[in-house]
Amino acid sequence: MSAASTPTANAGPQVVRLHKGLYMQQAIREAIDSFADFARFELGRDSEHYIVTVHDPGPEVDGDLVAEFCNHALHHTIERKRVRPA
Repeated sequence: MSAASTPTANAGPQVVRLHKGLYMQQAIREAIDSFADFARFELGRDSEHYIVTVHDPGPEVDGDLVAEFCNHALHHTIERKRVRPA
């Protein structure tokens, strides 16, 4: 994960690059759905990363939102990849 900078109010959108080897696209989409009440998200990609742009986080979550979002997406990825016993 890499974020553009430390968030501050009205600093503009934050761009997060999530490596495709660590994150699943569906898990990122689930995290976007879960966090939709806190900010607006755009999902793109390049050859190696999913690129998430976070717009207009609410003041109550500004500063914590990106890290928590990434944790949530990683958790969903782990859950999806976990091999369940038969």
